[in-house]
Amino acid sequence: MSLKRKIIAIVVAAFISPGLTTVFAFSPPFLPKTLISTPAEDKNDELSRKDVERFVTAIALVHQYYIKNVSNKKLLDSAISGMMANLDPHSSYLDNNDLKELKTTVSGEFVGVGIELTVSKDGLLKVISPLEDSPAARAGIQPNDYIVKIDDQLVQNMSLPEAVSRIKGKKETTVKLTVLRKSANKPLIFSIQREPIHLVSVKSKTLEPGYGYVRITFFQGPVENQLRDAIDKLKKESQGPLKGLVLDLRNNPGGLLDVSAQVADSFLDASKMHRYNDLIVYTKGRVPGADIQIKATPGDLIPHTPMVVLINGGSASASEIVAGALQDYKRAIIMGTPSFGKGSVQTVLPIGKEDAIKLTTALYYTPAGREIQAKGIIPNVAVPEFSITPPKSQLTLDEADFQNHLPNDGAASTKANPTTAEEEKNLLQTQLQLAKTDYQLYQALMMLQGLQVVKH
Repeated sequence: MSLKRKIIAIVVAAFISPGLTTVFAFSPPFLPKTLISTPAEDKNDELSRKDVERFVTAIALVHQYYIKNVSNKKLLDSAISGMMANLDPHSSYLDNNDLKELKTTVSGEFVGVGIELTVSKDGLLKVISPLEDSPAARAGIQPNDYIVKIDDQLVQNMSLPEAVSRIKGKKETTVKLTVLRKSANKPLIFSIQREPIHLVSVKSKTLEPGYGYVRITFFQGPVENQLRDAIDKLKKESQGPLKGLVLDLRNNPGGLLDVSAQVADSFLDASKMHRYNDLIVYTKGRVPGADIQIKATPGDLIPHTPMVVLINGGSASASEIVAGALQDYKRAIIMGTPSFGKGSVQTVLPIGKEDAIKLTTALYYTPAGREIQAKGIIPNVAVPEFSITPPKSQLTLDEADFQNHLPNDGAASTKANPTTAEEEKNLLQTQLQLAKTDYQLYQALMMLQGLQVVKH
């Protein structure tokens, strides 16, 4: 059920990781004909000769009076960077180094600490999520942390590219991040060593016989094929069709729109949907070239298998596309906490041979027309992120557990099948351990098992 379409390389992650800028560009059919042309409704706001003269005058005054010599290139680069930064947190200027890092991103391997960042309204660096198994994750960086210092430099009102430039560095060097966290009463300081980051997009395991778990950490590369392989493996381990599947998108910052649509399409059967015009996602911008629709195709990897999708505040962009589509078509129960709410599309537009701008050009919508920007996906079932310690009574022994216990009068021992009894006890202990280590996943498994009971 592969999506047979040309890859639409639009940024829906729009995240910055130290060591790279993860943006994916396409050549849009809506480039302006001249530098000062604008859509019809903005004709009264065209750039005038006086405006150009003001800008040139400002540069001349800097050259004449500023205490240091500054090159025209630096002034122009700074002007463009400032212009982009004042539009929204995701628009930015990309110099030659940024564009080189963009190419590195496509390979799925880079050197850094592995943090997805955005800029908050008050000018602070906000962590969307650390990449799984990254140096930042191992150090203890969490979603919704605020980075206030990079080494000894305050970051307030620092542009995102500049902040990233300070965080990134060479392999095996260290960066010190000062972080504010709501649950901490004082700033936290993390010294993190930069390492090569290898993005492993899909991981899977069997939770219990018949119940599978698939985690997607990032929507990049051959995720659809990896997902298919993971589900085939889970089916083999279960020796038959799955009774339920948990799709974990927590702390997944996004990736490519095309890849996320492929994942959603893997669980949506267009021949049975009959609503929302079979849409998975669509985008709307100011110009027609920014409007895109992606539709589902016939077929479902696991038809008739109940699904739960886990999301949290670190689930952004492409993750929200998948969760929103599966929620609108009632293909899956969305569980967890509200997602990040990053529903804008960025396009990389060249402005010279060695530089470009990353510009927000559209917003994306779920099949039902819901706008995700600044709202996020609201779970069907809200489950907080905390661990629990089950009562010890749940692990106590009963009479039938003792060796040589007296059987029920005239009946065979309830422990006549010790293998089954031992398996049940191990299963209970596994569930209790899951409840302690990952309460949301535990609740997802309980939901799927409950649906299986109702089904039969």
